Amino acid sequence: MAATASAGLLIYEGVMPLLKTYITIFLGYILARMGLFPLVASRGASQVTMNVALPCLIFANIVPAFTPSNISAIGPLMLLAVIYIFVGFVSGLIIREICFVPRNFWQGIIIAAGMSNWGNLPTSIVQSVTAHPPFNGTSDVELGISFVSVFIMVYHIFFWVFGAAASLRWDFLPEIPQGEEAMKRVPWSEKPIGSLIHRFFFQQRAESGNNNHALFGLDRVKNLMAIKEKMISKKRHSMESVEKGALSSNPGLLETGLAQPQCEDSVDPDVRLARRVSRLSATGPCRNVLPVSTDSTAPSPATAQSHNSSETTLPLSVNHENIPQSKWARIFPSWFIKIVKPMSVIITPVTIALAISLPVSVIQPLKALFTDATASGGPNFRGPDGSPPLNFIMETATFVGGLCIPLGLIVLGASFARMSIPKRLSTLPITAMILVTLSKEVMVPVIGIFLTQAFVAKGLIPETSLTERFVAIFLSGTPTAVNQLVVANLYAPQEAIDMLTAFLVVQYTFMIVSSTALTAIALLLL
Repeated sequence: MAATASAGLLIYEGVMPLLKTYITIFLGYILARMGLFPLVASRGASQVTMNVALPCLIFANIVPAFTPSNISAIGPLMLLAVIYIFVGFVSGLIIREICFVPRNFWQGIIIAAGMSNWGNLPTSIVQSVTAHPPFNGTSDVELGISFVSVFIMVYHIFFWVFGAAASLRWDFLPEIPQGEEAMKRVPWSEKPIGSLIHRFFFQQRAESGNNNHALFGLDRVKNLMAIKEKMISKKRHSMESVEKGALSSNPGLLETGLAQPQCEDSVDPDVRLARRVSRLSATGPCRNVLPVSTDSTAPSPATAQSHNSSETTLPLSVNHENIPQSKWARIFPSWFIKIVKPMSVIITPVTIALAISLPVSVIQPLKALFTDATASGGPNFRGPDGSPPLNFIMETATFVGGLCIPLGLIVLGASFARMSIPKRLSTLPITAMILVTLSKEVMVPVIGIFLTQAFVAKGLIPETSLTERFVAIFLSGTPTAVNQLVVANLYAPQEAIDMLTAFLVVQYTFMIVSSTALTAIALLLL
């Protein structure tokens, strides 16, 4: 953008796209508060948005926008999306370790810090910003939505395929405390990473202490053994002198065999004490140096449990021959189903739309069937009405895709209306909430700006591709995805949902300022 642009103009261009976005969100909030948009309707609208409207919007924008010349933009954008996610995960991990976080939100805060809203909210803002200078109007609007769809694809892969969504249940396992118990502060040494570090250094210190104790014990044993030897030699010397005196006075004892060693009672008390101490010190430290384990003689609990478990599981065995097979099991072998079933998670309407629209956009004969491809060197196929033969599919996708953004924002506003903030704000992890917000909407955007500028300098992103540069910067600073709230509802009690709600409210409130600033900075750098 021209360097002469005033700060007021940049702020204005950053604020205006947000106005219609937040007005639509507010309408959804009002509808839900009035009872006109209940939870059932919200879930149905979410299904329509994610499974119908968004795939149509992606198809309608990718097919005309991508060409063989700009399809290479997918690689750098995917790399940036992955970096943003991992930076968020690391920041969430650090915040969990250094701040108070409820025990039933330890995994939730990591997902909240890493997975961002790359759906309807940024799509709406990108659509509004790219419709005005310095962008090229309609063509850049389509291209901007196409670039956002790359981030959406990466989000779906991480959230659904790589297990981010499934990991949310870790906070609600049976052994995890809930309610008031979850709000108890846990020392750093009992947190996941803190416990590992504490255990490592504690073991090192304990091992060094044991070694010192063992050396000290060995020195004691040596000293006591020296005393014992000295006492024994003294005793022998005294006994020999006594025996010599006795034999010299009674020589007949040798003949009768009555010369016997002294009994223990006749031994010097100092010698007896040295013997006792030497025996105790010789056995005591040896136990410390060489601990004797009794586990080898005790029956293994695992063995007993395995025996018991085998007895209890035998009645539960099922005859699999009597279970009716599915139609896929009758068609394909079992090994093929085992391989394909985990991959089925990635097969969603969004990924199907991407898998269809990307090849169509770069294969010019296919593209010419849907839209005008002459600008990118494709053939000119025309029907009787002068339009491409399959243009009606593009028109339908555009028409249905128009539902996506406003309906999604209304659903977002309705979800805010159903949120319940805890009454006692003092119990909330205020520090963690602020740090997560600053991480997602300040720290990661700063990293995104520097990375995007570095990609431009290295030639990974063309300097003339203003839309790609804007999308790369803007999508680094979006708040937590509302999908986490939907998934957490499946596992969590209400108070845990309220905790996530509090995090979302802080982020989406601060987004009014952060998105305006980020949009202005991105436009200034173009």
